[in-house]
Amino acid sequence: MSDTVTSPFVSPPSTILVTGANGYIASHTVSQLLSKGYKVIGTVRSSSKRKHVLSTHASHGQLSVIVVEDISRASCYMDAIAQLGGEAPSAILHLAAPFSYAVSSFESDLLIPAVKGSQAILEVAQKLGVKRVVHTNSFASIYDAALGPRPGYVYTEKDWSPLTYQDGINAPNAPTAYRAAKTVAEKSAWDFIKANQDKGGLSFDLVSLCPAMVFGPYVNAEAVPGSSSELGESVKIVWDVVTAGAGADVPLTKGPVWVDVVDVAVAHVRALEVEEAGGERYLLAAGVYCNQEIADSVRELGLGKELVPVGTPGKRESGAHFGVDAGKAERSLGIRWTTMEESMRGLVPQLLGIERK
Repeated sequence: MSDTVTSPFVSPPSTILVTGANGYIASHTVSQLLSKGYKVIGTVRSSSKRKHVLSTHASHGQLSVIVVEDISRASCYMDAIAQLGGEAPSAILHLAAPFSYAVSSFESDLLIPAVKGSQAILEVAQKLGVKRVVHTNSFASIYDAALGPRPGYVYTEKDWSPLTYQDGINAPNAPTAYRAAKTVAEKSAWDFIKANQDKGGLSFDLVSLCPAMVFGPYVNAEAVPGSSSELGESVKIVWDVVTAGAGADVPLTKGPVWVDVVDVAVAHVRALEVEEAGGERYLLAAGVYCNQEIADSVRELGLGKELVPVGTPGKRESGAHFGVDAGKAERSLGIRWTTMEESMRGLVPQLLGIERK
């Protein structure tokens, strides 16, 4: 993608608030911002995560990290930001949201943090008078699982999952509850914008980013989890393939749409800088994939051949299900998607390091 933006809407050395700064995508996003000369205020939910974020980006002096234990309350953000003093943020990247299927209550662990967290950060944006909020959502709020594989259909950001809050509470499984949480959270954010614009306007506009399953390397060695139990749901997909064993079957593909984590981070920065992105929704996806493609890519790279199943090399599942079109992000944000091979080249050695431990 292009390294420059003509007359950027938000530009360095502006201060950017990044919620959930310890996350997989957020770590890359913070790194991108700092490398471009932005000042960053990151939020985390514990002091141990604060230390981890500071050590991950230890070479940068323009990063502050604050603890916001309750992301569902605007007052918690405001109190923590006030303690810093200094320049107020010009924009907010809201990446703090749960993405785990290991939950005990769909409502308390997924729905409430996602929905109330979105409402809280928009209230914060209103109080601070920022210029833009970039809201990180998911392909989960686009995809309608009830319609099945839909061969020949192409999903774009114009599509919406029909799931409701009540669907999330009554979901038959955690993935369905997660999709409901992401859908309702995103819709509530757009409802907030409309309601407040109708009352007389806001200082900021909203950009929604909807990434697919996110693969690719952790931002650096400091950020790599110490064990496989700490891997996020997306990266677990790759882990399950590359550690299955050479003689095993290739695991079944789940969520067959993907994007590289660096591309997602770049899209967040560009969503700040491209003025025309305000009020828009973007699907972030390099395309569809299957686990056989992951296995083929990793074996072709010569990585961990004793652990990666052979399966049926060259076999692809794309004709059996829907496709995606992320051309809007390519055109508006200037994104050029990383290939599967390049994504695996960065990630798999990190995963094999965990396996060796």
